[in-house]
Amino acid sequence: MKNIPILLQHSGQWDDNNNFINFHVDAILLKTYWKFEQLLREIAKQLQKGSNTIVIQYVIAQGYPPITICSNMSVSVYMELKKSSAGMTTLPLCVSFAKNTIAASTSSFDVAPISLEIAQFESIDMISTFDVQEGDNTSLELDVANIITDQFHQKVENKQIYKDKNMLALVMKQFTGQILPLAYAVVDSENDASWEWFFVQFRETYGQREGMCIVSDIHDGIWKATSIVYPKVPHFACMFHLWNNIKTNFRKSLKQIKEVYFALARAYTVEEFNRHMAELEAINSRVKTYLMDIGYDKWSRAHSKANRTMTMTSNIAESNYTNRKDAVESLKIGAKYEKILADNTILSQTMTVLPSTEFLHLVIDGQTRNVVRLHEKNCTCGRFQLDDIPCPHAMAVIQKFHMDSYKYCSDYYNIDYLLKTYEISVNPLPDETTWKIS
Repeated sequence: MKNIPILLQHSGQWDDNNNFINFHVDAILLKTYWKFEQLLREIAKQLQKGSNTIVIQYVIAQGYPPITICSNMSVSVYMELKKSSAGMTTLPLCVSFAKNTIAASTSSFDVAPISLEIAQFESIDMISTFDVQEGDNTSLELDVANIITDQFHQKVENKQIYKDKNMLALVMKQFTGQILPLAYAVVDSENDASWEWFFVQFRETYGQREGMCIVSDIHDGIWKATSIVYPKVPHFACMFHLWNNIKTNFRKSLKQIKEVYFALARAYTVEEFNRHMAELEAINSRVKTYLMDIGYDKWSRAHSKANRTMTMTSNIAESNYTNRKDAVESLKIGAKYEKILADNTILSQTMTVLPSTEFLHLVIDGQTRNVVRLHEKNCTCGRFQLDDIPCPHAMAVIQKFHMDSYKYCSDYYNIDYLLKTYEISVNPLPDETTWKIS
């Protein structure tokens, strides 16, 4: 892996003109695959400071306010900017030290007693918290061996505690961006009656919620059941199951059809959809007829009558593979969405923003123009409103006016929001010999 030499300016202060002054100089080698915690740990080691006191910032141009590096996304953005900057002295990292430290974070350095929230497990089924305020004389004796810091930790022993809520989410392995198993059932067979029974039980427990949609294969029993139990909830076909049906029914030119089909399903605008549909018709008009009979609004993002964010498939294996490739270390949203924000931020760097009103902006990207309406989470490219996360054009506006990009992301991508899914206990299934089957 390539290393990037980084100049460290540390132990200084920011003046009123956003200049970092009265600093000392050091340097580190930044590895291109590093996440935020790895960068933080290396700087702490080099400067011989506690990692929980360090604040990392940099300035992209004179007069601009400093940008704080505090997440995987911000590290990725910094690395891309650094790669395109010549010389070691460009874009130095300005390192200052916070007066308060966070004792909830474990390290080999000393930590000070301030506001602290620790999840203490008396048993696996019971979680309690306690606070220690600044100035409190309460003594905490925490054995490092009893603090869970490994995301692959399986068994929780008595008196063990998690490092923080993020680590708890990692251990749970059901995280932002993944499919969360809310319910399952054992039935005699997959038929109309069993599917209707399942959705009735699901509705009684989960209810019907705003923004809810159903994504499944095109099994008749599922669609009949949802039309009865959830008549007002939009129902979509999983694009992977639909593709398997196409492969079964149409055997010729599958390689060409596959590329065009997935482009159709993922198209953000009707114009883009129509271009790909013309390509498909030229390859095999029978496939076009098949998809038309199902209904474009059932599987096409551009024709969708409801916002299903990025949910295009019900395939758990595919979704888990996509979202578990990288360790999730985000502060606010999942790793998958942090990467999307980082990529869109990089793409936005070459765009020009022309404000019309506070929330209405024209964004020029080369020869194309797009209108961004921030308050509506809308862009004429179609991606902002359909993915429910800022597209490159929206990120250009957000970056220009130093706004919080997380504010414009769906709540469903938020870590705290997802953690609430597991606030209630789920009764485990007992041994089969104890089942009472009526």
